[in-house]
Amino acid sequence: MKMVQSFAVLTLLLTLLGCSSGSDLEYLDARSSAQLEIPPDLTRTAVNEKFEIPDNFSDGTGETINKIPVLAQVDTLKLEGSEDFYWLSVEGPVDNLYQLIKVFWASEGYTLEKDDPVIGIMQTDWILKEEGTSKDDEGFLDSLFASDDLSASQDQFRTRLARDAGTDQTRIYISHRGTRYIHVTDSRQTEDDDPNNWGFRPSEPEFEVEMLSRLMIYLGMQRSEIDQQLADIKLFEPRASMHIDNSENETYLLVKSVQLQTWNRLMHELDRLDLEIVSADPSSGFSGDGVVFVNTKYEVEEKESGFFNSETKLVPKQVALVVSEEAHDLTRISIENLDGDFDESAEALEFLTIIYEKIK
Repeated sequence: MKMVQSFAVLTLLLTLLGCSSGSDLEYLDARSSAQLEIPPDLTRTAVNEKFEIPDNFSDGTGETINKIPVLAQVDTLKLEGSEDFYWLSVEGPVDNLYQLIKVFWASEGYTLEKDDPVIGIMQTDWILKEEGTSKDDEGFLDSLFASDDLSASQDQFRTRLARDAGTDQTRIYISHRGTRYIHVTDSRQTEDDDPNNWGFRPSEPEFEVEMLSRLMIYLGMQRSEIDQQLADIKLFEPRASMHIDNSENETYLLVKSVQLQTWNRLMHELDRLDLEIVSADPSSGFSGDGVVFVNTKYEVEEKESGFFNSETKLVPKQVALVVSEEAHDLTRISIENLDGDFDESAEALEFLTIIYEKIK
């Protein structure tokens, strides 16, 4: 019996030795081989094993600061106007519309110089754009014939929100102002020449339309819809004309447009001219006329009476522009002095002519 048990144990040992020999032990000498070479026309994909939570998720431990919110679709946008004057009309109430427009300007890279939600006006800081003939990649011959003129320009945008009385409609206006600085290095200039001043350049309605279009896209409208609206509104072309009433000794403008649209267009042009608006009421008193008091660029003498003597100083000439309904689709713009009389001074007539040229 013991011999049988010994034989069984011996057989088992031989079996185990057989399984552990030969090629079955080659895995003990295995080594990592070199990585395969990537063909020249392919690139290696970077693998990041770290899982990161998207920004729009929060675990409640941090505070979100200066994040642009997810905007709701605004389906009631309509681009209106013609020629060089456009605005957006929004039908119905839109939550935080003023705040949404603020975020739009921030997304465009602008900071606000003026931010007044009470009156619905925001204004961007001036954006400087330097211009010149010298370039980093110009050649030696180009540099020899380059001009010494150095110039720069600045652009600023003002946004105005106006609510139509008695309706849920809000109008959004964006006006553009631009300045230009030119420095000329010229040995022939005299001491009286001063080429180093900033001066206003004509407003560019194309900038206004571009910003309105970007705002529409930001609020959810497709580019194809904007292009279609631009094509449609060009069919309407309001015109203005200047008239003289000798019996009343009055010079005034007639605009082929309803009173509210004429008022908004006038305010838009005053923004473009960078004039100081003292006060503005689109529906003044029982007459319903719109009246805007504005300081012009002209200076007039004003006397200040003191106890012992009086002094004379120069102040901006202030006028009142009265916007009244002549007919349903015809509006009159008159110019008056502070006493309420028609202003027929040279400065007032020149100022009215400038307004005419802007809105005709």
